[in-house]
Amino acid sequence: MSDPHRQGAAEPRDIRPDEAEARALEEKFTVGLAAVALFSLSAFHYYTAGFGLMREVTHRAIHMSFVLALIFLVFAARRADDRLHRSSLWRPAGIPIYDWVMKAAAAVSTLYVPWVFPELAFRVGNPSMPDLVMGTTLIVVLLEATRRSMGWPLPVIAALMILYAIFGRQMPGMLVHPGASWSALVNHLYLTSQGIYGMPVGVVATYVFHFVLFGVLATRMGLGQLFIDAVTSIAGRYAGGPAKVAVLSSAMMGTITGSSIANAVTTGALTIPAMVRVGYQRHFAAAVEAAASTGGQITPPIMGPPPS
Repeated sequence: MSDPHRQGAAEPRDIRPDEAEARALEEKFTVGLAAVALFSLSAFHYYTAGFGLMREVTHRAIHMSFVLALIFLVFAARRADDRLHRSSLWRPAGIPIYDWVMKAAAAVSTLYVPWVFPELAFRVGNPSMPDLVMGTTLIVVLLEATRRSMGWPLPVIAALMILYAIFGRQMPGMLVHPGASWSALVNHLYLTSQGIYGMPVGVVATYVFHFVLFGVLATRMGLGQLFIDAVTSIAGRYAGGPAKVAVLSSAMMGTITGSSIANAVTTGALTIPAMVRVGYQRHFAAAVEAAASTGGQITPPIMGPPPS
């Protein structure tokens, strides 16, 4: 038995299903729409990874349009909306009409850049009014999508950095800088490859997504459970067994995925609840799995995707 007074321990309890942040899709239309979107996104990445070469900005824009649309389909704006599924004029298919508007705005503003890409060479640095409207729309949509899926801290930090870029002249002391107009900021974030369409999205769309997709498929086929069962037979009977299982299973999963994200998604879905059930606090269990998955990323022979 593990020591209940150890660091990170808490009273044993199971994770309650009602604590999930994702909206429960009950309408057949929305369930089917989410399934079609997920399958289409996976098929698209399978195509581009194998033989479907396309312009870099087009590849990243299609990836973002699918992801943002799925976020507004799956994550509700408020926790109170999670259990409101009845269809009405203002809630088509059980989804609020403003979520449908946000999905459309995300798709249009994301795909606008590859649509007008040949013309941008003549006006980068001097965006037109449609450029400003679409860029502002995408920035707002991204902040809201991040809030829904990740919580308040990240979008608040991003918003503060945007304000700092605009009001740099009013900053005190060493924080002062010439500042930037909204037009210049949208031009940099939206119309160049240094902002929204930059390297982080490129790495996710080109490498990380494929590792995660492979990890999910491996889990569905039982490979993840095989790793869990194998290391449980070795370390499961010792003190802190589930944490040791998380470390060993992440190392084994890292030999075939090479991705810390895919590793955490596959093995963490099993090891984190197991650690919580024996008394580990939730944040401590998540930290153990995150650290183990990060180490699993550099396990030979794949040794992880390129850094962002």
